[in-house]
Amino acid sequence: MLVASIISAGCASSVAVPVPVAQVGDETKSCDAIANEMQSMVTAQVQADGNRDKQIGTNAALGVVGIFTLGIPWFFMDLGGAAEAEQKAAKARYERLQQMQMDKRCPATPVVTQEINAGLPIIRTTEPIASSPARAAITPGAKPASELPNPAKRLEELNTMFKKGLITQDEYNAKKTEIIKSL
Repeated sequence: MLVASIISAGCASSVAVPVPVAQVGDETKSCDAIANEMQSMVTAQVQADGNRDKQIGTNAALGVVGIFTLGIPWFFMDLGGAAEAEQKAAKARYERLQQMQMDKRCPATPVVTQEINAGLPIIRTTEPIASSPARAAITPGAKPASELPNPAKRLEELNTMFKKGLITQDEYNAKKTEIIKSL
């Protein structure tokens, strides 16, 4: 039984599959593609964090059970740290994408994180709403009306921001009403 445990212990560790920091085609990515990939890296970090927590829980349970069963479950503990490696790689990729976004002078986009609480996803914006230039453009009082482009152009930009998910439906409706009233 001990020999079988030792042989199968080699299969117990999970293998890390980190995302490469630099990828082919990075230099040709559009601002939208960079923003989308940044969001997927945030999601990958959250998922890796959940996998790490699950791995710790499983290892703790195997450790306790191993105390009562002559240590055999200890051979099945995953001590490889694959989830942590994946999380670090996703963070490094996110930072590279953030630098690419700044180099291309793309508008900053708010980062939406997903957390799991009691099995239900919670979505949060990690930056204050007005900290993003796109959000600041629709915030009342952000710019005097004389500095803004003509109303048709403002409505077009507002619609683009709404379609990209940079602003909410309520923000879109409020600003649209304000622009139309200024005509």
